Amino acid sequence: MAKREYFVGDQIKADGDYYTILGKITFRNKADGKTWDEYRLRSVQYSNEERWLAVDEYYKEYSISRVDPTAVSLTGVMGYHLVDSGIEQVIAISGDVGDVEVGDTAKFEEYEDNEEEKIVSIEDWDDGPEYSRGYYLDPWEFGKDGESATMHRLKSGVQIGNLVTTILVMLIIGIAFIAEYAPTLFNGNKKIEKYVKGSSSYEYVTSITGSEKQKANVYEYKFSSPLSTEGTTDAQLTLVAQDIIDGVDGNTESVQQNDEEGDQTIAILTNKEYCIIYRGEDDKIYVQVSTRKYAYTSDQEPYHSRTRTRRYYRRFYYSTGYSSDSSTYSSSQSSYGGYSDGTISYDSNNSLNGYSNSVRQTSAASRSSSGGGLSSGK
Repeated sequence: MAKREYFVGDQIKADGDYYTILGKITFRNKADGKTWDEYRLRSVQYSNEERWLAVDEYYKEYSISRVDPTAVSLTGVMGYHLVDSGIEQVIAISGDVGDVEVGDTAKFEEYEDNEEEKIVSIEDWDDGPEYSRGYYLDPWEFGKDGESATMHRLKSGVQIGNLVTTILVMLIIGIAFIAEYAPTLFNGNKKIEKYVKGSSSYEYVTSITGSEKQKANVYEYKFSSPLSTEGTTDAQLTLVAQDIIDGVDGNTESVQQNDEEGDQTIAILTNKEYCIIYRGEDDKIYVQVSTRKYAYTSDQEPYHSRTRTRRYYRRFYYSTGYSSDSSTYSSSQSSYGGYSDGTISYDSNNSLNGYSNSVRQTSAASRSSSGGGLSSGK
């Protein structure tokens, strides 16, 4: 099949969204001499949103990413591991690609997550580093109108011989699968509790029993690298919150960090769970996860929590979840009967909620990697 190539001004569809190509850079990996193209894209729907589409036909690897200075915090900390590094050189440019010029070089590092779906890249240019995050695309997930559909038909043609076998296998395991995963499928959400319990980054500490046999589980976050413990409390808690948001594919209802001086507690509300991330009295980072029913019926204090954390825990839930839960759990006794500690002002445009929205949109559209790690630059 001929090399897929696009030009400045072309409109292409990538992962379900339309973009206009603003510029193009052709890179060469100085280690093996292989080349690949990167296209600077601007969203047709949102003029202030830009992405970079990387097309490596030699290694059959494709990805879409965006510049994100916070992406570096994931490398070596949240399950991302180094898959490639080297020196890339710009050998051709067209259109608007910023201040990049032919002949420019940069050291690069590529990281991917354990599922080999999401990626983080670091490019060290003369004027400083640039960090990006994104995810792999399959070849039929991008191209001009009609092109991606053709690629999809080609894929389907290759796989048609296995279709009958696949259907039979699915029928055999279908009942067991539904029994295991039906709650998640019908809720449309992954569970925070399941993610935290299964991650080596979190260590179970204790459980707090509330009313009507509801309970909250408490975990301590274990930084995997001494370097990741550096920085402010705010940055560390944000890092943990982003990990949990990634773990549930951004399926949250409300996320916000306390803005009181001396407390940076983060609260996450999903359609079934309530989670807080906080610095305990012993300076350890704790994650408490419970059902929303626990929050509605119980007034126990979070484990080893400070006063401001305890207040924010109750105020956030009362402000964002209590009203709707009053109908859901109308047959249960509320723990807020005599509540008088006020509310919080919830800003749906806060940075963590925006991060969650971005992860959710990415997850809804992304597909599994077509295999292997990166073998060339960004």
